[in-house]
Amino acid sequence: MRNKKLASAILSSLIATSLAGTPVLAAESVNGISTNNVKLSFPDVKSDYWGIRHISKLALEGIIEGYEDGAYRAENSVSQQDVLIMAVRMMGLQDEVNGLTSTTVFPDFMLVDNYARNYVAVALQKGLISNEEEKERSLSDKSKEKWGQRKASREWVAEIVIRAIGKGAFAQSLSQTKTSFTDNSSISSTTLGYVNAAVALKIVDGFEDGTFQPKGAVTRAQMAAFLSRSQKDLTSLPAHAKKGYLTSLTSGTIGLMDKEGNTSTYKLSPNAVFYGNKNDIAIDPKSFEETYEVSIVEVNGMAYYVEIIKDELQLDIQEGKLLKLNMNALKATLDDFESYDLASDVAVTDTEGRGLSLGDIVTGSTIQLRKSKIVKTDKYTSIIVKQVPVNKTANGAIQTLNKDSAQITILGTESGGQETYSFSSALIVTSTDNSLVDLNSLHVGDTVEYTVKNSEVVKIAVKKQADVGISVEGTLKDISDDKTYLTITKTAGSPLASYLLADNVQVRIDGLATASIYDIAPGDQLKLDVLNNKVTLVTVTNRSIDNLYFAKIDSYNPTSKYLTVTDNTGNPHVYKMTDTVAISYAGTTLPFSNFSSTFTAGKYVDLLVSKNTITQIKMSSQLNGVLTQLNLQTNDITLKTDSGQNLTFKLQYAPTVELANKPNSALSDLKVGDSVSLLLSFDQGIVTKIVTSKTAIYKTILSNVNAKQVTVTDEANTSYVVSLDGVPIIKPDQSTGAITDIGLDDYVKLTFKGLAVVRAEIVRPVMGKVTAVNAASSALTIQDFTGKNQVINAGTNFGVKLNGGADWNFASIKVGDRVQVMKDVNDKLIIQVASTSKREVDNYSSVVNLMYFKTTSSGDKNSYSLFPRAYYHTGTDVLTPSSFVSGDQVMIYVLDNKIVEIEK
Repeated sequence: MRNKKLASAILSSLIATSLAGTPVLAAESVNGISTNNVKLSFPDVKSDYWGIRHISKLALEGIIEGYEDGAYRAENSVSQQDVLIMAVRMMGLQDEVNGLTSTTVFPDFMLVDNYARNYVAVALQKGLISNEEEKERSLSDKSKEKWGQRKASREWVAEIVIRAIGKGAFAQSLSQTKTSFTDNSSISSTTLGYVNAAVALKIVDGFEDGTFQPKGAVTRAQMAAFLSRSQKDLTSLPAHAKKGYLTSLTSGTIGLMDKEGNTSTYKLSPNAVFYGNKNDIAIDPKSFEETYEVSIVEVNGMAYYVEIIKDELQLDIQEGKLLKLNMNALKATLDDFESYDLASDVAVTDTEGRGLSLGDIVTGSTIQLRKSKIVKTDKYTSIIVKQVPVNKTANGAIQTLNKDSAQITILGTESGGQETYSFSSALIVTSTDNSLVDLNSLHVGDTVEYTVKNSEVVKIAVKKQADVGISVEGTLKDISDDKTYLTITKTAGSPLASYLLADNVQVRIDGLATASIYDIAPGDQLKLDVLNNKVTLVTVTNRSIDNLYFAKIDSYNPTSKYLTVTDNTGNPHVYKMTDTVAISYAGTTLPFSNFSSTFTAGKYVDLLVSKNTITQIKMSSQLNGVLTQLNLQTNDITLKTDSGQNLTFKLQYAPTVELANKPNSALSDLKVGDSVSLLLSFDQGIVTKIVTSKTAIYKTILSNVNAKQVTVTDEANTSYVVSLDGVPIIKPDQSTGAITDIGLDDYVKLTFKGLAVVRAEIVRPVMGKVTAVNAASSALTIQDFTGKNQVINAGTNFGVKLNGGADWNFASIKVGDRVQVMKDVNDKLIIQVASTSKREVDNYSSVVNLMYFKTTSSGDKNSYSLFPRAYYHTGTDVLTPSSFVSGDQVMIYVLDNKIVEIEK
């Protein structure tokens, strides 16, 4: 650790690495003081436990410690004497505890255990408790336990903590104020002010039912939380806690500055944990910014715990293009034509925090000047070079083209990366024949030569216009690391071409059911379906993949690299291994050198074979397929794999079963024909878990964006709450979406793996008026609510229903009907015909989104909910629901018992 007076600078940028996990931290201790050793976990406190933040922090500070067996026992009640031990340690009074030479004698009503005697004595000296108060309390306490061993109550702990942080006067000012808790009358009059103070300082809060439960026992975890939260108000921090403004954060160090300008740098543990000031969930260190007020807990100069106290920037920042840099006068002139003074030791870095010299900055660079608001100085102490000017001529393919903001993004052929530039006011654009054209002639996917001067594009020459709506064939030459584009040698035309890949591009390889862009390799013959300048489908035409599941290794010769296996039918297979084979064990990729020592004879493996060559081999731990037999009497289960193999297992133990939307499932819930995954034990002999796969279409009835959940109903009108946290969401155009794209009454196709959703696809039906019916070819022409006409060819696989109920036939559909058309989960086209009726409006309620109608007969329904995207109109004039008034004569069209259209 080093200390120095801040002369002029705060380091310029934060380089933070994502840390592998959030372990509980605790300090080994002798007499409550941390030693050189740092214990990284309590065995009984899990990483997702609600109180891990506070337990970690206080253990590192030496305020709390575990039992002799190493456990913390977070849910145990904390005793009164242990509360005082923790509070005294937090106040930094350990030396006074150790310095007591005489034995304190306590009155009979306040007996404590020997280990706590000196702590309680110091607590009495410092006014945390008093003999008079505790004697008064003991008169009403019927407990037979010694005073020190009694469970600490919530109101008593509030009193101790408030006194420990020196806020007793604040508590006294609130002693006559009634709390908002429903059990306020249960709070003792002597502790009322302390409870109010603890709540106001956000040290403690109430329960979800609105109570405080003042006499309730406090757990060891809750006590840690109370003390941890109170430290922001301590006048003197615990010995291992340090507070200040963040000056630097790298993968190995953290720097702080106090209010006097003194800076300190600490080493940063690889296992350090980071927390914000919003909740108790660990955060990425990248969330920390320079000059945030933070506190750390360090042991021997090594920081293990970091938290934000205030997330307010204390910086004066100026940003712009550098017009002039006067090295002698130390002045920088930006494109606002203002000159800014620089400190003599100004720190210069790039955006990644790499150090630069002042002379490295090129005129025209975009820079950010920074100086601290904490230290009084007129000079800027750090410079971040955000972008240097670019001057070059290169080739590439247009990725995005924003004519409104005058910007273009090009995928450079030579660099292989994305480059974004603004247009020069003197931009020249030429077509493939070298004729001058305007910006409207440019399209995404065009191959261009571009010239950049001072980071602005001054010339774009189109070399090849983008292919639109065509199929292209060729040999794969390369695919980018981020899988956003590929390069092929074309069969016809220009020899080399690069194509952008659409979001969720589909890949087809014969024999590989779940092929993805990661399964194609250079040398593959490809057929590319290109739509709107992006590849939507990649078909590999020159190879197929053979799957060999659960094959038993007979032998492997490391010299010849020949692998012999026997499939489940007893047939042997011999393959020559190569260094390029993808080897996977327990989900981890292994180097080829580890193969022979790990994949030994007798082990079962899954092979992917292409052209009699192994492309992938992994230890069998999961088998996917269709359930063909489940005999609960003999405990036999048979799975037909994707490659057609039938594998039978004896269920030696009852495996865990996971079905979609059915927690606590059992074997009896499985059915022959279910798509399942069998998870195997480490020795591959036992089925430990059976997980079903299911895809179904649901209707959304509620969306909770903050919780990342949707409530949906299935065909049986059963509702489920489904979490979409981390689930890929696909919009109808196959682009990537978000939970905010899912609206009320939207259909979503959900793919489940067990209880978890692994994919969600928004399905938007075609809805509108039938303008033509071709019964011979089963085709409908539908005009949607925007006036656009679409022709729907039903083919032979379709169904027709009236308002989602009674079955109809295609011939029953007539011009003028309102319909909704969509495919179900099995790609069957479902045509729903809306029910139609003429009604008289009564009124519309915007509060409940209901339209009320006057009753003309006893069977009439007098109110309907409105579809969120319903069409209200008179002729072609669009109306609003509130424009309908009592007495209006209207035609209503109802689907799924909601109005989808009202025609006046």
